[in-house]
Amino acid sequence: MRRIQIVPMSRMEEMRKMFNEYLTELSQFDPDIKFDENGVPIYAWYDCYWEEKPRYPFYFIVDDNIAGLAMIRELENMCYEIAEFYVAPEYRKDGNAIWFATEITKLFEGQFTFSTRFTNPRAIKFWDKFAKMFESNSYVDDDIWRSRSIRKNCFKEHTLNLNPIYFDLIKSGEKTLEGRLNDDKRKLFEVGDKITFFKEPEMAETIKAIILKKYIYKNFDEMAEDLDKKDLGFADKSKQEMIDVYRKIYPREKENKYGVVILKIKVIK
Repeated sequence: MRRIQIVPMSRMEEMRKMFNEYLTELSQFDPDIKFDENGVPIYAWYDCYWEEKPRYPFYFIVDDNIAGLAMIRELENMCYEIAEFYVAPEYRKDGNAIWFATEITKLFEGQFTFSTRFTNPRAIKFWDKFAKMFESNSYVDDDIWRSRSIRKNCFKEHTLNLNPIYFDLIKSGEKTLEGRLNDDKRKLFEVGDKITFFKEPEMAETIKAIILKKYIYKNFDEMAEDLDKKDLGFADKSKQEMIDVYRKIYPREKENKYGVVILKIKVIK
């Protein structure tokens, strides 16, 4: 039985032993890895995975035995780096490494990056094979590294027009939910996609946001009962007043036909 497990701080020192074994093995391919006077590999960021966010240390477990580890850190909105990855020699068979890497990517929505030195041909072969499992993958080579980028989905970019009041609320971070009919256009909006909002009526000012979550409702009444109206940009209105605003824009027959989609968004540069 295989599984992955986030490593709590209480097991940080336990994990350090395997992590040092990993660095020692990796040092034959990476001359930048140095050792202290006691022969222990030097790694400046190890403790950061418990002291700083967003960083994620994982164990790979096979039949209740610790079989490997991974260190993941978020670089920016929904973009993650597989900073370190290790499977112990006795578990490098039966597709364990591919399974481990794949299960980690299932925990996060978005894009992953990772780099491998050309002096480590076995790792180059493994990560090339892994990347080809994804719909979107690319790499850039320099003299030393192959740097890869993978996405679970081919993310899209969309545009929406916004009333100046709600545009400014999104821009300030006060409005984090955008409600629309779940029509054919909005059905194409997926988590990880980006939206460019244009400020009406001039359409000269824009802001960009990334979709973090999607919520689907039968109608605006159901939406109003489930979500915080402040997050929708209606802090100064009652729930019914908020519903009435939407229904001035969207006819009831279309609301009944398509339902409602709410996009949780985050402004990005």
